[in-house]
Amino acid sequence: MSAHSQSSDTSFIRGGDLSSTPQIEGAGGHFTQGGVQQDVLDIFRGNGANYVRLRIWHTPTNGICGLAQTLAFAQRIKTKGLKFLLDFHYSDYWADPGKQNKPAAWVGITFDALKDSVYVYTRDVVEALKNQGTLPDMVQIGNEITAGMLWPDGKLGGANPTQAWVQFAQLVQQGISGARDAAAGSPMFIMIHIDRGGDNATSRWFFDNLLGQGVQFDVIGQSYYPWWHGSLDALKTNLYDLAVRYGKPLVVAETAYPWTTQSINDGVGNVGYNASTLPDGYPVTPQGQKAFLAKVISILKSVPNGKGAGFFYWEPAYISVPPVGSPWEPFATFDFNGETLTTITDFMNLDSIPRANVSLRFNTATNADTLKPGGVVQVRGEIKGIGSNVLPGGELLTWDALSEVYAANAGGDYWECNIKMFPEDRLEFKVWTGHTAALPTYLRLGWEGPVTPFDSSSVTVRAFVAGSRDTSLNVEYYNSAGTSVDQYWSPFTSDNDSIGVLFRVNLVDLMNAGTFSPAVHGPLTVRGDSATSGGRLSWSSDKLVLSRETTSVANGSFWSGIAYFPKATIAPGTPIPYKFFVRNSSFDGGENAIGDRMFTFPAGDTTLAWRFFNDRNPVTSVNGPPHNLPDKPELYQNYPNPFNPETSIGYIIPERTLVILTVSNVLGQVIRTLVDGVQEAGEHFVTWDGTTARGRFASSGVYFISLDGRGTHQVRKMLLVR
Repeated sequence: MSAHSQSSDTSFIRGGDLSSTPQIEGAGGHFTQGGVQQDVLDIFRGNGANYVRLRIWHTPTNGICGLAQTLAFAQRIKTKGLKFLLDFHYSDYWADPGKQNKPAAWVGITFDALKDSVYVYTRDVVEALKNQGTLPDMVQIGNEITAGMLWPDGKLGGANPTQAWVQFAQLVQQGISGARDAAAGSPMFIMIHIDRGGDNATSRWFFDNLLGQGVQFDVIGQSYYPWWHGSLDALKTNLYDLAVRYGKPLVVAETAYPWTTQSINDGVGNVGYNASTLPDGYPVTPQGQKAFLAKVISILKSVPNGKGAGFFYWEPAYISVPPVGSPWEPFATFDFNGETLTTITDFMNLDSIPRANVSLRFNTATNADTLKPGGVVQVRGEIKGIGSNVLPGGELLTWDALSEVYAANAGGDYWECNIKMFPEDRLEFKVWTGHTAALPTYLRLGWEGPVTPFDSSSVTVRAFVAGSRDTSLNVEYYNSAGTSVDQYWSPFTSDNDSIGVLFRVNLVDLMNAGTFSPAVHGPLTVRGDSATSGGRLSWSSDKLVLSRETTSVANGSFWSGIAYFPKATIAPGTPIPYKFFVRNSSFDGGENAIGDRMFTFPAGDTTLAWRFFNDRNPVTSVNGPPHNLPDKPELYQNYPNPFNPETSIGYIIPERTLVILTVSNVLGQVIRTLVDGVQEAGEHFVTWDGTTARGRFASSGVYFISLDGRGTHQVRKMLLVR
């Protein structure tokens, strides 16, 4: 159990379906946390779970999920202080969208008798639970009944769909009436559960028709497994629409995600899925499982009007125990030995835990490439602790290009991003840089080299452990070297009496023109005003000689060096003029195409944004942008992303053509047209300020930028966070 205290708030359902637990325990299965064996209910409750879901079958083999077992487990659940959802399958075995078989006891009876049986059975079960002091807090009438229940009498569709809806609704109503009559006025919610988490059209069809038959219920339940039910965006779109359309609480009554591709040879085949249908950014690992569930929770909590009521993880404790076996062990929240995975902390009421604001600050003057203020600095990594790779602010943090954590330029070579973390969580990360999201900087495809973290742990990445207070980390310099550097290394030598300034210039233009050869015409120096620089620069002599960065872009085109200026004789803010100078040049050596460069004396060690010699060269990278334009238009990822209040959208077109650039919401509605006209070949950049065509501020959420031109259509997703 984490040291974080948990609020007793139960307004948001954080539950699990533990229907198979009695069978697993009966076969000798056990569960541990930190190696200590515990009651599975204590593990879940101790990690913040507040609800348990149990299915009930009418006359099951060996009594599994039958009334006697349900009564016994309900007593344990209530004794632990947990709430309880009872899921009526109205079958002797599994009921789901592919099969809704009647109990054997009801086969062959008339429809009127069937309605009466549904009423009496539901009433008697709920009454039995109430009589022992374990009245369910919620009852589910049918399980995933998108296609009806109690087939064939209550099956939807067929030759007479209108009559099918009438009969189905009557059966559902009998179940609702039986449950409510047994509760006899005691608080108990009624849920109707279908399996269309990412399918808005079918969800509307089902609930429009059910409500049209006059059926009254309290809660809409949805199953959502991404390999069956669509993308996370589709889930969000559906839940948002249902909340507004029906005004009822919404519960993800079933969800799960795989944590491993391994399986146990227990004689029971595992539930399969198509890996290509899993959402990008959520790998099949414990961390990926944890991040997925955190994302589902985040979506639920963002549902309009507070209608996202909570979730039930389906069978998180369904581990494999001989001779029972399990088809579900890769989806459980316990490993093959019954030890909790990190996913267990997703059941916590994280809203009760304060978040710390963390400012990450970087300097890219040590990048071997020509990163400009309009470039991309991306944080890639993971969270270890109670949090997940879906940060408290909603951003997805990954080790690849899908990471949504970007640093914004804070002037010159300085970049900064602000994230939220839970206290005691550990952030492990590295920096990736690119000229665009699709065009990495020189060396290692944009990745910085290895880093020895502050705590000298065995990882070769940066690290930070959040405290309870807001924190601004020291500036961290990008590592272009292939060898490891300390996390907070600096190109400056600390000196209380002076301030270091790093100068950096790119000579690729002179090198390409043949007017500068490093072996013949060097060295490169900085000259400037002696009086304002405290004598550290001079217009007539070379007091600061720069060194060539031999591994830098364009065959070593960068030169850099640090001058240390005396604090005692230069006031902060003093303007200091300077220029770069080639001592043994084939020309007069100076930058003659421009006026004096200028910087103001800083309060601490700093870097000056790099410059091309004479500011003449348009090259941004040895890799590009390419001299030859692409064969077809290309839409870049917007930057920053997520963003607030504005973001830059770039694209490149190979020839003069009509370009249409639009912003759409998750419903596919165009809310703003940014470009609609003929444009010349080349790169173009447009800023969207987050407003609609009517000048209103768009709300927080996912939007899509679409580029149409020269017969192509490209779309990229972006996130606005207000």
